Amino acid sequence: MENYKKLIGSITIITFSYAASRVLGFFREILLANWAGVSEATDTLDLAFIIPDFLFYLSAGGYLAITLIPIMSEKKKSELNNYFLSILYGMSLIFVIFSLITYSFRFQFAELLGVTSLDFFVEVFTPIIFSQVFFFIGAILMSYQYFYDNFKYAALAPLVYNSTIIFFGWINSSTPEGTIKGFAIGTLIGSLMGHFLIQIYGAKKSGLNFYLVSPKFIHLKDYITISLPLILGQSIAVVDEQLFRIFGSFLTAGSIATFRYARRIALLPVGIIAQAVGVASYPLLSRLFQKNEIDELLKLIKKQLSYLFLIGGALMVIAITNAEYLIEIIYERGAFTNDDTIRVSSVFIIISLAIVPWSINQVLTRSYYVQQKFWFPVITGSFITMISSVVLFNAARDAKAYAWIIIISLYIYCATLLLSLRFNSEWVFSKELLFELIKILFVISFVFLIFEIIITLTGIANLIVSSILTVVIIFVSLSLLNFEYINIAKRR
Repeated sequence: MENYKKLIGSITIITFSYAASRVLGFFREILLANWAGVSEATDTLDLAFIIPDFLFYLSAGGYLAITLIPIMSEKKKSELNNYFLSILYGMSLIFVIFSLITYSFRFQFAELLGVTSLDFFVEVFTPIIFSQVFFFIGAILMSYQYFYDNFKYAALAPLVYNSTIIFFGWINSSTPEGTIKGFAIGTLIGSLMGHFLIQIYGAKKSGLNFYLVSPKFIHLKDYITISLPLILGQSIAVVDEQLFRIFGSFLTAGSIATFRYARRIALLPVGIIAQAVGVASYPLLSRLFQKNEIDELLKLIKKQLSYLFLIGGALMVIAITNAEYLIEIIYERGAFTNDDTIRVSSVFIIISLAIVPWSINQVLTRSYYVQQKFWFPVITGSFITMISSVVLFNAARDAKAYAWIIIISLYIYCATLLLSLRFNSEWVFSKELLFELIKILFVISFVFLIFEIIITLTGIANLIVSSILTVVIIFVSLSLLNFEYINIAKRR
């Protein structure tokens, strides 16, 4: 019980931090739609991020807390500072070199991606590629803060980052091309301030003592060895946006932006709730596994999966039943027309189905990582990604078809992870969890059918009624049905 109370406290803090940053990032997307709309300029922004994002994933930058925390936990306190600085300096130097090499091939990348304006692409690509250096260094510094349960300075990074992007986009918003250039410049300056300078201060406040040390090969070798599975392959849950950027470039102008706008809204609840649960619970999952408290660990994971399935499913239904209105009130202004609303909302309905697998994936993958089982989720995800790429290349001819293929792949990936997950000889997927998920699916389906058959409202009235009715039906269902791992209705 004490573990749950601590976890709920951590999740609450991180959720508020993530909510603030996600809302600001969401506002950034609204402004981008207003200033640039669905155009070749916004497609160029997405294309300019493909290579930088790939380098960040290739370096396992997004997983540094996952890869470094287990290694750091094995170090003595007296040697931890030296070890961390060795990793920080060594990997940062490597990534600076990678970025410089990548920059030297900027024209070749532009031709490979088939951009219409070479010079415009290079102007956008240049600040973005060097911003990744600060993202990478910041990710390392954040992992040190997470190790000591310090999240507040890391939470400031996206706030500063998004604010800077909005500012530079605003002062250059006279044209769509100017807006995109401003966003690119804001990316560089925002990453420097939020992900580098603030994180240096945060690491110092967490106890890191900065001084010059020579990076040791053995330290870098340890890091690369543990990160190797994540370096060699990325799952469909990580690269779905990259797939659409690449294959979407084969479609009509604005296709990439269509997916971008739809995906950003669908990811909002995932980023606020599910990611907060994953980040906050990871240290506790790791401690329970190290202490061999498997029963407690299994119960915690099943609780998290059940709650995320229920919450994600409810948000998914609300999003689907209010798709066109949500796109309209969020984006339809300035350069974003009513035709764009219809186009994006048709894709948004499909993308909303990904809220559930995106959410539970936050717990499933970390359940493997606490056991240092990196290869299975990565190999499985990479295989599914390759199959999806083949299907995308041969079968999909429009944005909706692309979205369906990627969403189906996400469900296959998450189902495979869930059915294969175990601790020692204890399987996570059990009869009790199966019945729990079936009951949740029944409740969510019942809510959706009511909206489709009975409720005929539109606009803001439909959004308010559907939201309230969803909450009411779920709470009534929790009282009437005997849930094993969800007990909201039983709390006093």
